[in-house]
Amino acid sequence: MPQLEFTWWIVNFFLIWTSVLVVLTLLLNTPSSPEVTQSSSLSINKTTTTWQWL
Repeated sequence: MPQLEFTWWIVNFFLIWTSVLVVLTLLLNTPSSPEVTQSSSLSINKTTTTWQWL
């Protein structure tokens, strides 16, 4: 029954592409949190360590 196999192929094709498009639109439309974008306000304290040979 090749006609049934082709129908399932078409159904699966459209299901996969619609799910991919839905995920992409959700990822592109979600606003980014302000805490992540404001990483430049963080301060990093650099310290040096004196090494000694044994």
